[in-house]
Amino acid sequence: MIIDIKDINFNISVEDCFVNLKPHPKFSHCTFENYIPDEKYPSQFYIKETLINKIKKLNEEPTETKNKKGFFNFLRKSAKEVNNKKLNNLYIDGGYGVGKTHLLSACYNTANVNKAFLSFGELCYFFNYIGLEKTAEEFSKLKLLLLDEFELDDPATTRMMAKFFLLINKNTLIITTSNTLPSDLGKLKFQVDEFQREMGIISGAFKTVVVEGIDYRKKNKILNQRIASKSFLDTFRDYKVSKTAKMLTTYKNLMETLIDNHPFKYFVIPSTCEAIFIDGVAPFEQLNNALRFTHLVDHCYYYNTKIFIRSEYDLDKFFKPEIIESCFSKKFQRCLSRLDELAIFFKS
Repeated sequence: MIIDIKDINFNISVEDCFVNLKPHPKFSHCTFENYIPDEKYPSQFYIKETLINKIKKLNEEPTETKNKKGFFNFLRKSAKEVNNKKLNNLYIDGGYGVGKTHLLSACYNTANVNKAFLSFGELCYFFNYIGLEKTAEEFSKLKLLLLDEFELDDPATTRMMAKFFLLINKNTLIITTSNTLPSDLGKLKFQVDEFQREMGIISGAFKTVVVEGIDYRKKNKILNQRIASKSFLDTFRDYKVSKTAKMLTTYKNLMETLIDNHPFKYFVIPSTCEAIFIDGVAPFEQLNNALRFTHLVDHCYYYNTKIFIRSEYDLDKFFKPEIIESCFSKKFQRCLSRLDELAIFFKS
């Protein structure tokens, strides 16, 4: 089946988006059993056992104690009381590809409680879409909140997250992961210190753990984009879909669609298409458009949607230096890493 990007339905309700807050196909089968720690890195064994015990304890908690206190009762709690909460929450930091998302998904798949799994970017889009207070109210109904790819992008985002952590029900267990930039590997404590400094008293409610290891996608290799030998259009014609559809679009039409729709709803593209062919990708001129594309790639990664790109530019030229060096650098570095895994490239 072939679908046009203009035919994709973005009329998605907030309720539909809440239903989607779970590990997507790429991580739907992740368990603690099939996470194999690297024997060279003891921290991988430690975090696995820590999470196993934490989820086991959560599952064993009596039902009547779950979310016993309401949301508005919690609003009356002071920051001091929040900071005195036992260190149940976890902030897990580490480089790309050491299995943090796998472990977070295993938590979701193992926990038998009211729960949600989403990325930091998705949470921020919730703030923009329904408001921070309403978001905190909705997530306060959960027993377990799994937040992937936490990022201290800018002061405004940091303030929003600090307020969110103050507002959310103190009985909601929060486990969050964060990526360390490749340039900071070997000094992983930097991200933990930054989290504690920027989040202030809120960080007192989190136990921080650094997970070391090598990116399983790279294993010390440099960026190595795959260049196809067949033509772009022949590959599109011959590509066999198994479940949903394939889509052929120009870079211009794709970006117009992304601009016209809230990033909150981008997941409908990879959920509709198992292969996306994009013709004429060029370096991003605007930061907002680069962020939109990056958010789409994140969803394609979660859904394991294949991306086929025809461009006269190499992958490492998609993000200009002034964009890659912005406060969103971690997002763009992650995007490049994921494109290197997901995408096949065709030269114009």
